Amino acid sequence: MSIKHLTAFCLSVALSVGATTASAQGDSDPGFASIGAMRTASSLVVSDDNYENSRTHFSLGHTFAKGERDIKLHMPQVEVRVPLMEGMGYIDVRVPFVAASGDLGHGWGLGDLSLAYTHVFVQDPEWWTVQATAGALLSMTTANRSDGNTRPLPMAYQSGLGSTDGILGASAMFKEYVSVAVGYQQPVFRYNQNDYYRSTYMNDPVYSNSEYEISRKLYRNGDVMARLEGHLVNNRLGITGGALAMYHLRNDLYEDRTGAWREIDGSDGFTMSIVGNAFVRFGRYADCKLDITGSFPVITRDARPDGLQRQWTIMPRFTYFFNQRNLLF
Repeated sequence: MSIKHLTAFCLSVALSVGATTASAQGDSDPGFASIGAMRTASSLVVSDDNYENSRTHFSLGHTFAKGERDIKLHMPQVEVRVPLMEGMGYIDVRVPFVAASGDLGHGWGLGDLSLAYTHVFVQDPEWWTVQATAGALLSMTTANRSDGNTRPLPMAYQSGLGSTDGILGASAMFKEYVSVAVGYQQPVFRYNQNDYYRSTYMNDPVYSNSEYEISRKLYRNGDVMARLEGHLVNNRLGITGGALAMYHLRNDLYEDRTGAWREIDGSDGFTMSIVGNAFVRFGRYADCKLDITGSFPVITRDARPDGLQRQWTIMPRFTYFFNQRNLLF
């Protein structure tokens, strides 16, 4: 192994260890920051004129996370990417499963399905790579799970957001060194039937804790994001790192028991996470890849009624590339 490879390997190990106190998608990410052009390391080169995006691949990942009030989250997911038009576009499909456990109970279910098409406008490893994404996030639930005592659970225990959202975004990478991405996610169809009102017929201060936001019939508003990251990669090993910023455009709303809509103060505003990814490719044609993604929030919103608060998350993932034919060494 050359000094260059050894250096990349050591940096990858260091990042992997450090990521155990991090968040895979970024704090308060409703989904658009981890698909298509907006995801971390979205334009990685395998070899000359050979991008990951130009190969069909299948991924299995598992996210470990700690949410608000120390809720434990386990989120296995399947991802499929299929290239189109000889590598000038690709489709992403992501299907997660969410299990949450904490002081109010346990819950599990199918997460929000993500589907996106990304078009590659420019792809030049010696200059710029530019791509744009359009897609949707489809919630598989109305977010109305209850505990064993039939009490409604807050959004932090739900497996989905209870809406169908539209997603738009784009990214640009300069050579293999630095990339920037922007995105917009907007709920279009809202069918959230959550009924958590922070009250119970029993005197239960745990259930009525003010750290859980009221989320009855939650009416979410849109988000914008920006990602800036640097890369240190070669054909077999690499790391990326940078910042992921989110801005929730307006305060969310909940429906009180009289049927009136009320704003959730502090639910709009800015969130920022530090994000990192480390990977290693193996196999004769680099047809297998192991990577680990993580981040931790450094700036947060006052209120996050959607249940997306994360103290830390880490996501290891295995990817298999089909039709890989270019021998690297």
